[in-house]
Parts: sequence; structure tokens; C-alpha cells
Amino acid sequence: MAKKRPMRLEDLFAMRVVGRVALAPDGSRIVFELKRHDLDANANYTQLMVVDTDEGEARPLTAAGPHSDTLPQFSPDGGRLAFLSNRKGKTSGLYVLNLAGGEPQLLTTTLSSDVHDFAWSPDGRRIAYLAQDITPREVLERAGKSEEVQKLPTYKHITRLTHKLDGVGFWNGCYKHVHVIPSRGGRSRQLTTGKFDHREPRFSPDGRLVSLVANRGDDPDRNYDQSDIFVVPVGGGRLKKLTSGPGNCAGHSWSPDGAWIAFIGQTNKPGEWWKTDSHVHVIPAGGGKPRDLARQLDADHFNMTMGDVAGTSFEPAAPRWSPDSRRLYFVASRNGATRLYSRSLKKSDLRIEVDGEISIWNLDWAPGVETFALAIGTNTNPADVFVWRPGEAAPTRRTDVNGDLFKRVTVVKPEEFTLRNGRTELQCWVMKPPGFRADRKYPAILEIHGGPMTQYGYGFFHEMQWMAAKGYVVAYTNPRGSAGYGAEFRRCITGDWGNLDYKDVTKLGDWLFSRRYVDSKRVGVTGGSYGGYMTNWIVGHEQRYKAAVTQRSVVTWTSFFGTSDFGFEIAQEIGGLPWKKPQNLQRQSPFSYVEKIRTPLLIIHSEQDLRCPLEQAEQLFVALKYLGREVEYVAFEGESHGLSRGGRPQNRGERLRRIVGWFDKYL
Repeated sequence: MAKKRPMRLEDLFAMRVVGRVALAPDGSRIVFELKRHDLDANANYTQLMVVDTDEGEARPLTAAGPHSDTLPQFSPDGGRLAFLSNRKGKTSGLYVLNLAGGEPQLLTTTLSSDVHDFAWSPDGRRIAYLAQDITPREVLERAGKSEEVQKLPTYKHITRLTHKLDGVGFWNGCYKHVHVIPSRGGRSRQLTTGKFDHREPRFSPDGRLVSLVANRGDDPDRNYDQSDIFVVPVGGGRLKKLTSGPGNCAGHSWSPDGAWIAFIGQTNKPGEWWKTDSHVHVIPAGGGKPRDLARQLDADHFNMTMGDVAGTSFEPAAPRWSPDSRRLYFVASRNGATRLYSRSLKKSDLRIEVDGEISIWNLDWAPGVETFALAIGTNTNPADVFVWRPGEAAPTRRTDVNGDLFKRVTVVKPEEFTLRNGRTELQCWVMKPPGFRADRKYPAILEIHGGPMTQYGYGFFHEMQWMAAKGYVVAYTNPRGSAGYGAEFRRCITGDWGNLDYKDVTKLGDWLFSRRYVDSKRVGVTGGSYGGYMTNWIVGHEQRYKAAVTQRSVVTWTSFFGTSDFGFEIAQEIGGLPWKKPQNLQRQSPFSYVEKIRTPLLIIHSEQDLRCPLEQAEQLFVALKYLGREVEYVAFEGESHGLSRGGRPQNRGERLRRIVGWFDKYL
């Protein structure tokens, strides 16, 4: 066997990424998304692949091309597959493919709307889908009619509080509505109206109703964290609200007998979304008060694990019902992992069904044959397709999409350990360079995750693998404020960022500086989003780090309130409104300590970042430059907050070169 080489930057773009999975109703085969990077086109594309459940290699189902085919779903009889694709220009349309042969049929023929989600009716005769109209200007832009676009006025008329969303852009004035269309083609019927956004269209088991999730309250923009489940007759009519009381709902699913609806959510009052984790709830199909089904599992009941190749979308996966409607299966994030759990509807018998040092990114379920298809990753493998049946000890792996690459490349296994900070136990990891020798001195980098309500753990990071390959020791942990260790661990930093969380990160820093194999004069720190916030905080409070890289960071909460896409929601968690409690926001803002920053700092940001807007980076850069500090600033054009995970390949590569180049210079 040939000797393996260290990880390279360009290996990121050789990796294939397993996304959503769809399992045939008879359990015979799995269709899955496979994302690839096209460096020549400087774009990311997704193709649909298929693999048999029991044997055989994965093979293409749809042709690879300059487009993305996503969200595959089998028809109830397994003979057809519906999916979304932007193969017709840049408009996302709903397609149906006859699996016996032929080309995909475009059902939603209009180019003036985007389809975002859909579901088959139980008899396979209809499909309910979610669509959002686009403006005449957007139609021209997508058609490439630049001359006609240039003749139009250019402005944004903003009337909503929630008028923008990172990764999407500014609201175009059109709401998302639910439609129903014959699955073999025909005229569609719009089921929802009004100045509200709707999502998750799903059919009741008898096919007579379409359920959906929406915030249709008096002030949905102000009460951003609220939503309810509604039903509407499939032929049209008035919506009926099923959930009662405050809270939010996502990832809902009907029990096979039609008696219950399960969902992932909270029962918090408006503005208090941060108080509790999101749990599995059930309500009677006729409506009622939600019941927390697995309160004893103190964790978020969806994937909160970070990764930069495969990764979570932070969208709750719908709970799956047993065929007899007596049991629910769901994922939950705990102690760095995202595992599969189940719980009886009537008995308190919570079980871990699929265990281990894993992250379940996506799943599908064929109740008729009691079989799961799972997309599972670890901290040494981004993701692959697995099959599991209740009662089996472990899932069976069905793909090895990066096997050829990893046969040639050294992948470092992170070493897990724990630290105690007073009464708090911290789960930590360290990655050492390939060929590590304990008698050598290495430079080191402390990594800090975003959120902060996410978790490091059993998710694959090419960034850290490449840093280790370049000769760095890389350490990371989940400080207080992170997900995965219960609601109290997560919310204890509310209104007090930079205190307990900083102490936990400092604890790992102390550990890193004290290692015999670490050169204490060559230690750096970096992080993105909340990790960028904490990087700013660290260099404003101590000078022991030789260099730092802050990415897509928060610098000052006062301006963040009005410039972030939902800064007004986060303000409740930070501890006050800018005009009422400015001192609270200033105390927790790294900008208040900018004069103390003397660590050489590289600032990386994206021009289209609407979560942590560009002005945050610019304020920090100008202040440090004014003070005569060692600082540089790189702003990536056309990229959003998610550059490190889903940006254009060339920009992702340049970002990594800049980060490691900065540490190479100073460490």
C-alpha cells in the first residue's frame, strides 16, 4: 500500500458531500444528494445518486451538469421520484422522474416563482408544494437580459421588520404560499393567501387535508420566534389552527393512523426562544396543547453539530412514526454527537437507537418495511449513506463516496479529553500533526465555533485537518453557551457574554499553552461568527496569543441590533434594547476593549453577510488601523455568512490560504 500524504487545501474540492436521503417505500433502494465542487465554473452543484439497500455500488440517477437536483422524494408506490432543480435557468422548479425510464417532467412550468418544499399525497395523485413568486426584475435577471435590467430603476422599498435573510438576500415583496398540483401535470391550486409566509406542506394520511406551518399572528415579524400548525382542505378553504399557546413548530409529521401530529419546537413566549431547547412534541390531529414527549432528554432534538464539509442546516428533521403510531423516532444533539432516539407515545421509555461518535445529518424512513436510510458522518469522514432497521446493533454502511481520496490522504483522528472549570466539565478535542512526535515543539491554534448555540464534536473539518497537516496542533471545545449539554449550560451566558464562556475558552487556552509539545510563543486563535466574537474578546482581554484571525464576527451589539437580519431578536438574549440598556450591550461588545488589542489580527468577512453585517468588520478594522495596530482586512465579494461551508470554491480556498498564511507569518 502506498504511503499516505498529508491533507492539502485542494482536497476540500475533491471531496464529495452526501446530503439528503430518500428511501423507497419497499426499502429496496436509496436516492441521495451528492454535492460536488466545480473549480472551473467556480460553483457547487448537486446530483442525485441511487444505491440499492443491500448490495451494489452507488450510481447516478440524474445527469451531472451546471445545475443542482435536490430534495428527492419517492412517490407512495415507489415508481416515481420528485425533486427540485434549477436546471431551467436559475429558477427552482418541481420535477417528477418516472423510475422505469425517461426524462424528468417539470410540473411547475412558471418561471416567475421558486419552489422550496413539497410532499406527495398518500395516493400519489397530487403534490403539495411551497412557492414564492419573484419580481419582474428578477425574471429578467435570471434570464440574463442585462440590457433590459439596466433600463429599470434600482432601489429597495422596505416595509417589513424582517426584510432580509442571510444567504437569501433582501425580501422581494412576495410571500411563500402552499399550492397543490396533479402529479402528472395540470393546473395548480393555491391553498394559502395573505401577507404571511408558510412552509412545510404535508398531507394527512387520508389525503383530505394539507397541513402547514406558519406565523399568522398579529405581528409575525416582531414575534419572529412564533409559529403554529394549520390544516386546510385539499380542495381549498379556510385554515384551521391546531396548536394552542405560545411557541414554535418545525419538522411536523402525521401519525399513520391520522390521530396525532408530531413536531420539533418550544412553548416559549415571544422573544424567549433562547430559554429552552427544541424538543419533540405531539398534539391531537384535531388540535390541542402541545405535549413535550421527551422532556428527560435535555438537548436539542435536531442536529446542532458543526462541520465544514457535510454539515447541519439547523432545520429540524421531522420525527418518524412507527407503523402502529405508537412510537416516535427522532435525532438529538448531545455531547458532541447527533444520534437517533425513540420514545413511546404512552410510556416513558426513551431509547438510544443508533449510538456512537457520530453525527446523523439526514434520514428517511420506510415504515412499511421498518427501515431507515441515514446520512452519517464522523470527525474523520464527512458523511456516507447507511441503512438501519430497529433491533439491529448498528447501521450498515452503503457508500464510501470519499474512499478513493482517503486511501491516499492522511486523516487525523481528533483526541478527546475533558477539562474541569470549577463545577463545569468541558468536552475537548485536540488534533496533532501527522507523524507527531512528543519530543518536538509545535505551533498551535485554538479554534472557537459559531453560534454559540451549536456544538463541536463528531463532525468533519477539512480546515482543522489541513492546519494539522501544515504542522499545527489544533484544539477546540464547547464552552458554556454551546448546545449539547442541556438548557442550563446553554442559557447561563444570557445577558453576560464574555464571562463564563470566556472562562471556559481560557481554560482550554491554559491547557494548550501548558503542553510540552506546544511552543507557547507560537499559539494563535481563530473563530467565526460567535467564534469571531470570542476571538475579538480574547485579544481585547489578553496578549498571550501571537496572532489571531477573526471571521464574520460580532464587534458591537449596538449597531448589530439594526443591521443584522434578526439582530432585534438576539438583543433579547444579550440583555436589552440599545436605547434602553446601552450599557449592557457596550459591556458585552468587543469594540469597547479595542484599545487593548495588540495582537496581530486578520479580519475576514463577506460583503453579503446579513447575519453579522460587513459594518462590524469595518468598525474593527478602522479603529485598529487608527490606533496603529497590526491589522489586515479581507472582504469576500458575493458571499454570505456561510462562506466557510457553502461559498464558491475559489473563495473558500482563498479564505483558507489567508487564515493559514497569517498564522504561518506570525507563528
